[in-house]
Amino acid sequence: MRRSPVLLVVASFAVAFALAWSVAPVRGAVGVNLDQWASTDRAWQNGNLNGNNSRYPEGGIVPFRVAFEGLKAGNHSININYDFTAGGHKAYDFLATWNVTNAAGKICAASGGAISSMCPSMPGSSSFAFPSDGFRANGLRVSGAEAYSGSPRRLTIWGGTITSIQRPVHAGSVNGNSTANLLVRFKSTGSAVLLAWGGHLAQSSYWDKANGGAPDGAAQVSGAPWHMRTLQLDGAGNKNQDRSIQPSAIVGELAPRALAPATPRPTARPTPAAPRATPRPTARPTSATPRSTVNPPGGGGGGGTGDPGSPAGPATALPRLTPPATSTSDGLSAPTDGGAGVAVAVAMLVGLVGFAARRPTTRRRPRG
Repeated sequence: MRRSPVLLVVASFAVAFALAWSVAPVRGAVGVNLDQWASTDRAWQNGNLNGNNSRYPEGGIVPFRVAFEGLKAGNHSININYDFTAGGHKAYDFLATWNVTNAAGKICAASGGAISSMCPSMPGSSSFAFPSDGFRANGLRVSGAEAYSGSPRRLTIWGGTITSIQRPVHAGSVNGNSTANLLVRFKSTGSAVLLAWGGHLAQSSYWDKANGGAPDGAAQVSGAPWHMRTLQLDGAGNKNQDRSIQPSAIVGELAPRALAPATPRPTARPTPAAPRATPRPTARPTSATPRSTVNPPGGGGGGGTGDPGSPAGPATALPRLTPPATSTSDGLSAPTDGGAGVAVAVAMLVGLVGFAARRPTTRRRPRG
């Protein structure tokens, strides 16, 4: 039986439409999954923490990771919400860096439910500082607890960049159950994004003993657990996640600033060697009366300070000496000073007088 071309075209369109209808919801699905780290099991936990799988001290930091899948590349937002007090006691008092005390290098561990599709070859990460919290509770500020702990406080991201983090907004009575909320804005480079942070367990040595009150940290919570949540991806009321921790998981307390990064010791700068004293040039002795030299035979100008025929001396030449008018020097003999010239003149005068005295006198005869 020969099939009509028209029927073949219609059948092809029907099959294509059915495939598109079945695949479209899968492609458009967005997944959000939140894990927390079980310290005793040393694994990510998609459920609750308790004394069977975890041991955390007050002042310790519980790691969290949330995996987003199926995002459109571009700008997004998520709310990180946590119980600040539970039954009137401080629970998670602020957020910190995810791997300060646990889960270092385990962001892709094959446990829990928030295993990113980027694993195991994760792209490079970046981080953004959590803003300090100035909220006051029972006479003490959260910023004081941040300083008391000293732990680093940054939100880490893979698959995008964090563009802003809103300061925590508190709701509810701190003498009962209350929460704190941070709005995080980020930009994804693809369909998958992974965020990681830590929840700091409130310390009784600060809450509220630093203000003269009774111990009021996470170990004082009894009965009901407290929670960490992610809420309202891109402002929608769905995709919310919630993970809790039981009071049985809290044991002991860390010392103040136990998690503060080590301060590097200052390196002593080498003391520069004292500069060598430059010896001052010794002044050459200069005779009071400069020695003069008559130009050699046939020589032109004089004024040099060296011996005849030697190179010229300093740039400032001595004046050329001129023999006195009474001198009989022919320019070849050594120069004489003024006293010597007088003595020569006197000697010549005495000689002439003597010569005249010895000369015979010729008398002329008178004519007759």
